[in-house]
Amino acid sequence: MLEHLLNNSEHLLKFPAAPRMPSQKDRLIVATERLLCSNGLARVTTRDIAQEANVAEGALYHHFGDKAELLMAVVLHSVGDFRSILENLSLQVGKGTVRRNLERVATSAYDFHHRIAPMICSLLADQELLARVRDIMTERCIGPAKAASMLADYLRAEQRLGRVAVGADVETTAELLLAASWSRASFSHFFALGNRRAQAHAHMRGAVRAVIAGVEPEDATRARRNGK
Repeated sequence: MLEHLLNNSEHLLKFPAAPRMPSQKDRLIVATERLLCSNGLARVTTRDIAQEANVAEGALYHHFGDKAELLMAVVLHSVGDFRSILENLSLQVGKGTVRRNLERVATSAYDFHHRIAPMICSLLADQELLARVRDIMTERCIGPAKAASMLADYLRAEQRLGRVAVGADVETTAELLLAASWSRASFSHFFALGNRRAQAHAHMRGAVRAVIAGVEPEDATRARRNGK
């Protein structure tokens, strides 16, 4: 019996790994996002954020150079799968359908936009902070222009395969699709509708159908209308 226990002691001593405690930096990001959604940027101070995260106020400036850098960290934390979907679009060229690929972009864009809309709208009331955030976005080559460019690149690649009409304006198409996402997210917050995710995703799929109608090759449009 003792020999059996000794031979199997390695199994007896293996305990489940303890869950990793969030770092101070993670707690500050989550606390900032929570306060911005509930109170708005104008009413949130660094002291409020530190108290919400249960850290000393000085810890905030240890992890982030200023409030703008903290806000950018919140944006990147909120991006969800939107970034990975955009980055992997080049792997979807010629696969599935253009409509289905755009639907994945549109619904993930909405989820991202819904999370950051309160913060972005609040920024418009603080021009100094907005300018600093804009500078950071320019330095890091991130922002809505980058997202639109990546989406346009995908559409252009599909255009070369004949799956998007030759004369389609892919840059405008990409901008319109992302604008529809931002509009829906802002509308939801403005009218206090909550995050009706299923309805919003259905709306975004409708936006994709509207966009596709303008960029489909004529033969694909005829086939769809004929039920082929």
